[in-house]
Amino acid sequence: MTKLNRVSDAIIRSIESGALRDGDRLPSEGELAARHGVSVGTVQKALTRLMHAGLITREQGRGTFVSATRVTPADVRYLRFRDEAGNELPSYVHARSVKRIKRKGPWSEFLAGDNYVRIERVINVGGRFDLYSEFWLREEVFAQLGGLDREALQKNLRELIGQRLSMPTLRVDQCIRFGVPPALAARELGLAPDAPASIMELRGYALRDEPLYYQSVYAPAFAERLMIAREKLA
Repeated sequence: MTKLNRVSDAIIRSIESGALRDGDRLPSEGELAARHGVSVGTVQKALTRLMHAGLITREQGRGTFVSATRVTPADVRYLRFRDEAGNELPSYVHARSVKRIKRKGPWSEFLAGDNYVRIERVINVGGRFDLYSEFWLREEVFAQLGGLDREALQKNLRELIGQRLSMPTLRVDQCIRFGVPPALAARELGLAPDAPASIMELRGYALRDEPLYYQSVYAPAFAERLMIAREKLA
């Protein structure tokens, strides 16, 4: 494990264990560097990474604080990773927007119908890199959910649909390819307009193989070797 990952993981574990709570002030950069036996530069990179993940905020002249917005790992079972030591990396979901769209695309070919709702989210993996997700439902299915607040949008959407609508996901087809992501995904991931990304497409089916949801997940290139933790459907 690199020094950068060691510092990031240590702070994340402190947040998850409750040793650091919402609004708590972190030790200074110098104190963190001495505690972990690394340079101040490494600490600064780790804090920048965690700030980008939404786990901390940095205030000029005041210090670094645990974010009061969301520090609980999300239940994202279809996108779970472990590092080379076998430690599972928590995922932190940040809802971006919910939009009603009539535009056609791979989602319409799968879901059929005329009107759709696209839920846009950014999923941070262990404070190390971001994924960008577009989750598509038919508009009538989304309406049956009765409205979703920000907290609900940051949970496992598949399970939410199963619980609220009694429409469990019984099968998921997963495909992966390499290509240029849409402009919004590239912007969220900090990619150049024509830079390629890994694209995972998921198609969820309910009873009698009825199409339930369509999802695209975009991932930037990263050097670290990670293991995929496989999910078991209920």
